[in-house]
Parts: sequence; structure tokens; C-alpha cells
Amino acid sequence: MLRNRCFKLLLLLLPAFGWSQQTTEYPNDYLSPEFHAGRRAAFREMMPNNSVGVFFASQVRVRNNDVDYQYAQSKNFYYFTGLEEPNALLLLFKQPVTILGATGTEFIFVQNRDPFRELWTGKILGVEGVKNKYKIANVFTNDKFTANTFDFNTVDSVLTAFRGEDIFSKYKRDPDPLSRMAGIVDSLIITHNKPIAGRTTNMILSSLRGIKQPEEIALLEKAAKMSCEGHNDVIRAIKPGMTEYQAQAIMEYHFKKNGSEYPGYPSINGSSENACVLHYITNLRLMKDGDLLLSDCAAEYHGYTADVTRTIPVNGKFTPEQKIIYELVLEAQDSGIAACKPGNPYNGVDAAARRVINRGLIKLGIAANEQEARQYFPHGTSHHLGLDVHDMGVRGSQLLQEGAYLTVEPGIYIPPGSKCDKKWWSIGVRIEDDILITKDGNRNLSASSPRTVAEIEKMAKQKSIFDKN
Repeated sequence: MLRNRCFKLLLLLLPAFGWSQQTTEYPNDYLSPEFHAGRRAAFREMMPNNSVGVFFASQVRVRNNDVDYQYAQSKNFYYFTGLEEPNALLLLFKQPVTILGATGTEFIFVQNRDPFRELWTGKILGVEGVKNKYKIANVFTNDKFTANTFDFNTVDSVLTAFRGEDIFSKYKRDPDPLSRMAGIVDSLIITHNKPIAGRTTNMILSSLRGIKQPEEIALLEKAAKMSCEGHNDVIRAIKPGMTEYQAQAIMEYHFKKNGSEYPGYPSINGSSENACVLHYITNLRLMKDGDLLLSDCAAEYHGYTADVTRTIPVNGKFTPEQKIIYELVLEAQDSGIAACKPGNPYNGVDAAARRVINRGLIKLGIAANEQEARQYFPHGTSHHLGLDVHDMGVRGSQLLQEGAYLTVEPGIYIPPGSKCDKKWWSIGVRIEDDILITKDGNRNLSASSPRTVAEIEKMAKQKSIFDKN
């Protein structure tokens, strides 16, 4: 009887939940093989003569005993291949070479089919599967990669970042193909005294990944939309007596409901003094009347993540002090967003936002000078977004270009015990949006979640899909 009632309730809720309807058996909006091939070609174009690019898949990491963490692919490897399997190696050459009887500029070594493993963990593509799905011509099983696979003496430099990726160790519990291949590459580099062009590697990767292609922007728009839907329903649902983890649950429900594989990073839901901890992820506190809740949460979709923060009153109404601080942060964010234009320096976004906050905190008597003001705004205003939540791209005084995608996220955090009037204590405010640099200015991809005091308080009066009343 209870089961029938629950089922009827679910049917009633379906229209309100607005579930997106997937029309194909599996999602069909992944990046295309042509996209990844284009990124490999772009990398090769920027490589020095007689060089090799070496990119490994990520390591499988043990969570506890015989249980692994959910696998997350190396972002550079994924960018160039689309393959999400472990134990793989990609080699890119500036000039054509011959390896194992095949001639070309790109070669990938992948894990072999294994029916027993596939019974437990799902299908492995193998050589033919990778050829067919990702349109890569020269594919071999990873056991074919040895110290004699190609002559390292034919290259002058190695473009790679693998030594910083913790993918090989002599202390591994069980030998694995990835660490075996990494060990071979490391030994060859040492034996043949080949320089690792780390700075060149990073420069090329930053220039490529820092400018988003149309296919990437389409995925980022979806991730931002999912994120905003979650934030909006938290604004509607939150009330005194709820916990921070319940806010997180509401948020992440909307991500998963819309097809997000996982959150882009650990969800931050900090209320009251917890809002003043920049990366607070415990999310255990019972929220009270008069608290602010800072929610820094976003969805990842097909490898690409959003990064959105909203700060909202738990009871739906800002106090006078909360409103003053909130509107100061909002003014700073507006100034930072205005600086997001092609041809402007990357660090100009932070400078624009920081001027507003410094001036405001001094005027309010919270800080005596700019140095004290920085204690209440201790982080940068922006970082790039994409495959990583802190993605690659220009830095410092380098100029923004069309296609760059970055956050604008000023904040003010006044923990208890701060050297200012107690009325400001436990106010932590951050507002974060995801800004795409366009030809003539910018576009806010997370604009569908309200930012102003009036808009937030208005949405707080609306009914959440989780409201039982």
C-alpha cells in the first residue's frame, strides 16, 4: 500500500521536476573524433622540430582495500583522444616516424580486451574499438610498448608533464601497464639525455585549452545551465532547520537529473561562520534563522565543469548588515565582469573587483587600509574554466582573447573574532559567475541564477519541487 502511494506521488511530481528527456539510448553529444583530431593537429603544429609529445592516461587509484576511486581521466589525454580508459599512452611526433610497421605522426597504446575484467567492470574498447570510435589509425595494445618501440635518439626534445602526474612508483602493490610504460619513458629520457621541454609543453597546452572551441562551449553552456537550476532550487527550498548537507543534496539532485556525470568539484555549502572558510566541504551544520548560506557548487558534463557560487539568506531575507556586504561584493563582481573583454589583461579583472572591495571595506570601517582589506578578500577574483575547474589559460598581464572562459568571483569573509564591529561577524559572501570572452565583450553563461538582493528574495518566496507543503 505504501509502495503504491509513493509511486502515485512520483507520478504527480514528474511534471514539476521537469525531467529532461533523453531521446537516444545513450547521450550523443560528446566531443567528436574530429574535435580531438583537430586538437592533436593543433598541438603538432606548435611542436618544435624533431620532438615527441608523450601523454599518459590517469592512474587507477585505490580508495580502500580492493575498491578503487571512480576513474577520472587525465584532462590532457582526454583533450587529445576522448578515450576514458586507463593504461594508455599517446605519442605525438612533429615529423612522421615508423613504429611497429606503421608510419605516421600519432600513435596510441591501449589496454587489450579482457572478457573476465569486462564481466566485472564493463566493456574495454581494445585496438579495434579505439580505431572505430575515435578514428585513430595507429593503435596498439600497451604490451607492445617497450624500450625498443622507437629510437629515442631520433628526437631532440620531449614534450610532456608526466613526471608531475604521480603515475609511476616502484612501491605499487601490483605492477600495472601504465607505470610500466611510464618507467620505460623515464629511463629512455635519462639514458639518452633528452631534455623535457616542460615550459614549452605548458605554453602550448595553455594556448590551446585556454581558448574554447564551439564544441566545448556547447558543453560548458549545458554544465552552467544545470548548475543554475540547482542553485535556483536551493534558493527556493532553503529554510531554518535544514542542514548544509540537505542543501547539497538538493543541488546535486538537479545536476544528476539533467545528465551530469558528477559535480565538478566537492560541493561547498557553508552557513554562518562556515561561509568564511573558503573551501569548506564538511556540510554538516544545522542552519538557523538569520544565517547566510554560501553555496559554491557546479555540475560537470562530459568532462567540462561550471563553477557557480550564490550566497543566500536561509530565511529568505537579508539582514541590513548582510545586504550591505552582499551589495558591495555584487558591485565588485559587476566591475570585474566589465573588465572581461578581449585585449584587456587577465589580472585587470582582479584589479577592478579589488578596488571596489578595498574602498568599500575602508568606508565601512571594517578595514583601515588596503592591506587589512585583503585579509577579508584573500583569494584571486578569477581562474579559467573548462576540463579542469582551475583550467589552463593566460595569467598575469597576458591579454584575454575571444574564447577564453573564466570565473569572476569576488568575496568578503568576516569570521568571528575579526578586528571589526561584531555586527559584521560570521558574514561570508561570494558571488561567482562563468564568463565567456566574446568578440566584442563577454557573455555570462550562468546568468540564469539571480544575483541581486531583490531577485534572490523574490525567488526565495517561490515553491521548491522539494517543498512538501
